[in-house]
Amino acid sequence: MFSSRQLIAITLLLLGLSTVAIFMVNVELPPWSHYVSGLNVVLFAIPSFWATRRWLGWRDAIVLWSLLGIYALLIESLAIFTGFPYGHFGYSELLGAKLFGVTPWTVFLAWTPLIIGANAIARTVIRNLFVRILATAAIATAFDLVLDPGAVKLGFWQYAGEHWYYGVPVSNFVGWLISGSIAAVVIEIFIHRAKPLLPTPVQLASSAVLIVYFWFAIALAGGIVWPSLIGIVLMMGLEGWYRRYGYRFDDMLVYVSERGFPLATAQKQFVHDKETKLHLAFSIFLFNSRGELLLQQRALSKKTWPGVWSNSCCGHVMLHEETHAAAKRRLKFELGIRGVELQCLLPDFRYRAEKDGVVENEICPVFVGFTDKLPRPNSAEVAETRWVGWDEFLAMARDPESGISPWAIEEAELLNDNVEFQRLFAAAVSAR
Repeated sequence: MFSSRQLIAITLLLLGLSTVAIFMVNVELPPWSHYVSGLNVVLFAIPSFWATRRWLGWRDAIVLWSLLGIYALLIESLAIFTGFPYGHFGYSELLGAKLFGVTPWTVFLAWTPLIIGANAIARTVIRNLFVRILATAAIATAFDLVLDPGAVKLGFWQYAGEHWYYGVPVSNFVGWLISGSIAAVVIEIFIHRAKPLLPTPVQLASSAVLIVYFWFAIALAGGIVWPSLIGIVLMMGLEGWYRRYGYRFDDMLVYVSERGFPLATAQKQFVHDKETKLHLAFSIFLFNSRGELLLQQRALSKKTWPGVWSNSCCGHVMLHEETHAAAKRRLKFELGIRGVELQCLLPDFRYRAEKDGVVENEICPVFVGFTDKLPRPNSAEVAETRWVGWDEFLAMARDPESGISPWAIEEAELLNDNVEFQRLFAAAVSAR
């Protein structure tokens, strides 16, 4: 699921978290550290929120996180005043400014990714709604078995009295089961109403994984035995779950109606066959200042049109993604080119083509851009590139024996007749 670059980045991130954990355990935290704590809470939450946004879209992601964040603040404040459901405890100043002098604002973002991650795990493996709600609460409580002892040791919060589990009372974990079950009901109702087209993504638990690892590292550095052992078990289980149920957002194609309205999603490898359904895509024509078009030869490993020469770049649009953003993303991924201004000149282009029993059936807006940057092709996507004059390419496209991709042939003729393209092309070449 992860590329070599991603594995290196993840390794460096975990090493960085381990270093910070060792430092925090062995150095007395200064009064100003609440600023750092607030920043860390925000950074930890970003991966899970990003995944929620990809899953549900901006509006629903913000609403869901707001509901859960406000709920977290309210139930934490209730516990501080009454002792229910977690037991009597109080926060120090290390987690940031307290709202109304009671609960740190960071609770809004600190608790939410844990419960969202727990629910994501439960949703992928459990069908029964009631069992899934209980499992969400149980998984979140397991996270807290690692987290709470380290937080008490560092002085982030403190419970009244002495307690056998490293200063944390049993009532706290009972409270997590109660509050987690209520939050799971909120999530289930919200998702039922939102009806996401994507399967539950494992990336929803990214923040929870990082948080659990960080507090596991603190427990290990602080010699807190049981949270360390539980942390190891959780990390091993999360890693296996991630591999078993993971998918990439950019690997999910979006089926659409005749008007382009999203209907469903499916993994790319299962979409293209002899009866490919209509889905979202885009196409890019990239020119240099000499008026030459960048061509690419599609990698031989590709399922559709392997080894065929085509226009500069093509790709698919993710759910909840603007087509323009998808084009820039793919241009960087396939050709290593970024920072190019792209203009959509054929917004309504659509085509259907077939080769060797595989059909392409796409709503495929066409973009045009100009750059003198040299491509750095991704070998998994592109076998070779070359620049050709526009007139030369038109001649190739009109030659039945040239082997140019069928969509590029149609797009080239439409662009050549497009007044805005003629203006942009003439302006770019004359400015050389």
